[in-house]
Amino acid sequence: MDAPMPLQSVDAVWAAFATQEGMSDGEAVDIWTHQVQTAELLARQGEDDEMVVAALLHDLGDGRVSEADHAEWGAALVRPLLGERVAWLIATHAESKRYVCTVQPAYYDTLSPVSQRTLAKQGGLMTPEEVRAFAAHPWADDAVRLRLADDAGKDPQRPLPDPAPFRAALQRVAAARAGL
Repeated sequence: MDAPMPLQSVDAVWAAFATQEGMSDGEAVDIWTHQVQTAELLARQGEDDEMVVAALLHDLGDGRVSEADHAEWGAALVRPLLGERVAWLIATHAESKRYVCTVQPAYYDTLSPVSQRTLAKQGGLMTPEEVRAFAAHPWADDAVRLRLADDAGKDPQRPLPDPAPFRAALQRVAAARAGL
């Protein structure tokens, strides 16, 4: 996998995100709708802007690189602009699926058929060492919450929320990062 050229502005990130409208990965909704639904679920739960933005952009690599590489590739696009936490959450959303399915085996049955198929391409269940390493990360709980929203954000019957508040969250995260 070639590293992508990092996106340098909120406008560039939003444009990359917007190109996923109508792009399908086989789920019941397009990738853009899926990401908006995922972000909306976390926003309703009261998550902070970084979590909401990570949810909004977690599949930015879908349709652009292989399933196995899409998470880290998407993270590399946004890391300089949006910071390490957002990038780590994006990079590990597939690892989070592996983790949850390993520590809660019944969770596998709740995944969509597409997500069940991609689990194998993403490494399958974790080894005990991988479980310990993942769980020890300070943002592991955040990653699991993102994962659960990710799996729930594929509902073709759910009305699509206005994406404008998510662009505002993206702007706030980028502005806070620039202020460091």
